[in-house]
Amino acid sequence: MTAGGNASGGARAARIAGSSLLSVVCLYLAARGISWAEVWAVLGRTRWLYVVPMALPALLNVWIRALRWRIFVLAVARVRTETLVSATAIGFAANMLLPLRAGELIRPWVLARREPIAFASAVATVALERLFDMATLLFLFSLATFFLPLPAEWRRYGWVFAATFVLLLAGLVALQRAPETVIRLLASVLWPFPHGIAQRILAIARHFGEGLGSLGSLRAMAGAVALSLGVWLSIALSFGFGLSALALPVPWFEAALAVTTFVAIAVAIPGGPGFVGMFQAGCVIALAMYGVEKSVAFSYSVLTHLVQFASTVALGAYFFLREGLSIRDVGALSEPALRR
Repeated sequence: MTAGGNASGGARAARIAGSSLLSVVCLYLAARGISWAEVWAVLGRTRWLYVVPMALPALLNVWIRALRWRIFVLAVARVRTETLVSATAIGFAANMLLPLRAGELIRPWVLARREPIAFASAVATVALERLFDMATLLFLFSLATFFLPLPAEWRRYGWVFAATFVLLLAGLVALQRAPETVIRLLASVLWPFPHGIAQRILAIARHFGEGLGSLGSLRAMAGAVALSLGVWLSIALSFGFGLSALALPVPWFEAALAVTTFVAIAVAIPGGPGFVGMFQAGCVIALAMYGVEKSVAFSYSVLTHLVQFASTVALGAYFFLREGLSIRDVGALSEPALRR
């Protein structure tokens, strides 16, 4: 192996080790001070009637994501929805099993393997998805700030997040309709920044402008926004059924929205496989706002995490086998993801 290969491998190992350590730290903080006897007692009182309804929205989420992805992909090539569902299921299962969200590269690879679209183009559409997810999370976080039982002065943060969402959405529309004008305005705003940083921001803006411009119409963008809301509301529905499964005495919709928002923010941090630790921390923080005792909140995180993990991996495994893939294929492809 060359020196460059050794350095690359060492950097990759360091990133994996760092992300795994971060997961362990988050898990420790989420579990610190809990009563394990109470955790098992709470889980033992699970109302299993709600477990299947917990899994169904998680599976529905894959289909909604595939439909949203189709909007971005159709601007590049005509592909089958069936392939998008398969690629999405496999990619998200890989995110559960591999560190550093390696599934974000596996997903477009599966698509490019089956459909007439270049791998690089498929990767670009995934980047657009992340942008829409970020905008949607800003919106949901602003809603959560309004609904959460927080001090009155915190409401101002809700307005800040809501305003940021509106500005981001307006910026996306403007970037779609008049990308060059937006780039020029952005360049005039970035003049105080160092040249290298400003050029990198402008390059990213041009990249997204090209992708958004390919959507072709405001109707397509509206569809992407609506499906983005569907993506996160389906997740909230799964968390809501988890609240019912443990009969937690909290406002159902508000608490489900709060858990969705805080878990989404927590798992956005690059971590180990399955988002272990980040997931638990998000649940514990969100439910603490409603006075839910930490051991109970941790029990809730274990139950919801297991159901979402099992349903996502099972669905991904089904499509993985149907696609005729091998572990060697995925292992070879995941290496570029782990080097990012």
